[in-house]
Order: sequence, then structure tokens, then C-alpha cells
Amino acid sequence: MYFDESDTIKEIELLNRESKSIVWGVHQQHHFIIPPTVYPPREDTTLLANEITKLGPGKGRKALEIGSGSGALSLIMSQLGWKVEACDINPYAVMSTNYNLKNAGFEIVCREGGPGPDGIQWAANAPYDLIVWNTPYLSSEDNANHLGPLEEAALSANRDINLTEILIHQINKHHLLSRNGLLLMLHQQNHTLLDIASLNRMASRKCSRKVFDDGEEIQVTCFWYPWHNSLIEHVESVGSTNQALLETQEKFGSHMTAKTQTMGRGRYQRTWLSPSGSYSGSWILHPELSISPGLIQIFAGMCVIRCLKSFEVNDLHQKWPNDIFSDEGKIGGILVESQSIGNQMKVVLGIGVNLSSHMSLNEKGYPHV
Repeated sequence: MYFDESDTIKEIELLNRESKSIVWGVHQQHHFIIPPTVYPPREDTTLLANEITKLGPGKGRKALEIGSGSGALSLIMSQLGWKVEACDINPYAVMSTNYNLKNAGFEIVCREGGPGPDGIQWAANAPYDLIVWNTPYLSSEDNANHLGPLEEAALSANRDINLTEILIHQINKHHLLSRNGLLLMLHQQNHTLLDIASLNRMASRKCSRKVFDDGEEIQVTCFWYPWHNSLIEHVESVGSTNQALLETQEKFGSHMTAKTQTMGRGRYQRTWLSPSGSYSGSWILHPELSISPGLIQIFAGMCVIRCLKSFEVNDLHQKWPNDIFSDEGKIGGILVESQSIGNQMKVVLGIGVNLSSHMSLNEKGYPHV
């Protein structure tokens, strides 16, 4: 974006405006001082604040607000007993957050920065038990009243980078979120974001949404690591990952993978070969799942195909009831098995994919499949 003298003049005029005083709150009203170019609490802030409130007391656990703006959400979390840190790319927002929290009687560390390609100094005390982000989703026209040309340029550039996806990657790479932590993100509908989260081993669920008069929809989505207290075991070789989990005393959510299976099986006890370079994994499912084994196999197959498509393998399809085929032939299979132990029922889901048998995957090296 090219800046001329008029942009510089506009930036100076904006920064010379007086700060505004507003009142906002969920269950209790608070006064906020909002400097020029700082995003004030709005309907989206309230939507996200309501979801934070539903989590209950923080009990001293660590929370991080990204893009804190006025500090409204940091204040809500502090009231609930969270130990809050915050960050924002706008230095005026950093100043506003620090001032408004201190004015309300709370201590906070707010740093300048945020998700992007330049490191994670803004999350210095990770991991956090709660990360909250009201993402920048407004159009340029909506921002015109409170963003200067320089900040609007930064926001526009960040839209091209897709900061929400970068955050998901950084959370996993740098362990920013504790294993039993939650990420609450307010954003526009973004199915790609949910796929990115899934590929980073995070579950997601839409908590709430709001539709504006112009048809625009925003939503709050919660992301977390499923079954964080369950066993995750990776072994070199095993007879069958399904059988190993059926025989274990571990609870549902436990997961086992093996580089090689010596006694892998498919439907009707047919032999399933698992040469080196294959993927073999099983999960213990909740015994009271209301979904039939046939549907579980279909859903699992759909997930496998979606995962492999992220590696640009697009010639995949399912064959009833549990096979996955490519144009080169059968590439994978799904098997649900159960076993009764007294009054207890154990159900396991097994997935096998011969990665090395598919030319495209073989060429790419499938490092994260």
C-alpha cells in the first residue's frame, strides 16, 4: 500500500483526538478510557465475554488475551479469577489495556505484538490454560472511524497471511496451550480454520453466533485437545493395535499407533498387511456411543480422506463399508471392534493406511500424516 502526505496528516489527526470514556460490562458495568485507534467493546465483545463467563472461576489459572484493544475481555477474566496476560499490535491498545485494568484494581502484563511470522515474544509465559482472541474481521469501511492508515495497512497485510491459521500452528509448535486448555476465538465463518485445527490434533465446537442485519455472521468457536488425560502410545511393532487396546485397562480416548503390525486384520478376520511406512492406529471409543459401527467407519473414512487431501492427494473415495481407494487401488481400511468384559463393553476404532503404496504420498514423504 502506498502512503502519501494526506495519509500522514490523517494519522496525526487521529492520534491527536481526545480519548473517549465509555461504560461496558456483562454482569457489572465498568468505565473504560478508549484512546484513538483502539477498538472499543462492542456486540462481538459481549458475545465472547458471555462464553468466557460460562467457564466459571479461573482459580488462578493462566489466561492470555490476543488483540486486547481496550482490555475489556481481560477485565472480565480478571474478575473471574484468571491470572491474565494480554497482547496487541497497537501500542495505544497496550497502553489502554494496562490503564483500564489498573483503574479497575487488577494487575496485568500487556505486551506489544501478536500472532504472525515474527516469533512468540507476546506469549512469553506459555503454556496458558485459556487463550482468547476476538479476531480482526471488520471491513475497511467499518474500521475507517477508528483505525489510522498505518494500522489499516498492517491489518490488511495480516488478512493475506491469515493470522488465525498461523495461531493454530504456533499453539502446537510452541506449546502455547496447556493439554487441558481452551482456545476461544471469535471469527467469521471459516471452514478452512476448522480443518487446520483438526490437522493440528485439536477438536472444535461452535459455542455461539450472532447474525447482523446485513446478513453478516460471526461466531465463537472453542478449540481444545481431546482426551488430554488419555494414553497416547507409539510403538515400533505390535500384533494388532485394535487387539492391544481391547486387552488394555486404559479408558476411552486412549490411542495407539505402530510402525508395523504383525497380525493386522480387516473384516471377517482377513489379514491386513502393514509394511514399514504404513500408518496403523487405534482408539478406544466411548462405550455408550449412539452411532452404529457402520456409520462410525464411514465418518472415520471421511476424516482419513480429508486428512490425505490436505497433502494434495485428491483421487480418493470410499467403498462400503470400510475401504478407502485411490486410482492406484486400495490404500486404507477402517475397522470397528468390540469386546464384552463382564458388564463392561469396550469399543475400538482401527485405521490402517498403506502410505507407501500411493505414489503422490511417497513422493511428498508424508511427514505429518
